[in-house]
Amino acid sequence: MTKCTALAWTALFLLAASPAAGQSEKVALRFGPAAGAALTYSINGQVNVNGKDFLGRDLALDADAQGDMRLAVLNPGRDTVLVGLSTSGINVRAQMPDRTQSQTLRTQEGKTLEVVFNPSGKVMDIRNPEVLGQENVLNFSLPQILRDYFPAFPVQPVGPGDQWRESRRLTIPYQGLEVHIDLAIEYTLNDILPTPDGRKAMVSAVYTVGVSGSRDLGESMGVFEGRGAGTGNLSFLVDRGYFTEYRVDFRTDAAFVAKKGTKRILEMPFSFSLLAEVNLIGNTRP
Repeated sequence: MTKCTALAWTALFLLAASPAAGQSEKVALRFGPAAGAALTYSINGQVNVNGKDFLGRDLALDADAQGDMRLAVLNPGRDTVLVGLSTSGINVRAQMPDRTQSQTLRTQEGKTLEVVFNPSGKVMDIRNPEVLGQENVLNFSLPQILRDYFPAFPVQPVGPGDQWRESRRLTIPYQGLEVHIDLAIEYTLNDILPTPDGRKAMVSAVYTVGVSGSRDLGESMGVFEGRGAGTGNLSFLVDRGYFTEYRVDFRTDAAFVAKKGTKRILEMPFSFSLLAEVNLIGNTRP
């Protein structure tokens, strides 16, 4: 066999043994930290509302939240993961034109909130909310943080370029009414990188935002209308089963519209924006 023929056969063998072009490795982004793991996340969020109230006066609301949250894995399973959640305090402050309100969210000392997650990171059950032991004066709570501001992971394994979608609804108070912020989220796995802690999946997210909600005003109907958009990013440690960073940033322009039949008799515009970040700041491994 000539030298050129040998090289050709070697090249063919290597091509046959390698994944075909376009067939990237797929990984399971499954929430499943090991038993005994304890993950501490920093929580930072900002909400801003600007516009006009029902009397035509300027409306301004600036709210923020900062603190930490510790998730101790009690019982990891194939279908669910039970964690004990505790916090030294998440400080929430809301600044309005006429007053400032504040609240600290925390668990009772020495006790944890028991939370059941499924592999996609969705909260399935909260078993003992009494350990929170406090009144929720700002329509903001630890269960709400978990449900509204934690990421969702795909059910099926994914590779670079693959996408998955989810939808969720946030509810915020607006002058005694409830405004629904409907989010359609499209995640894209951009890359998988090697790190000292194993493979890290780098994910981007695109948000499409809709505003809804209504109230009977007697002779007319009041409805919320609006559209918006935003972006986010997510980092997930594939081999350890948890995320290290999640960020979401979106804005929507909306209005409260009073309608009589199809006629718009009053319209009060406002804007709503949200920035939230959850970052891993501590990790105790079993």
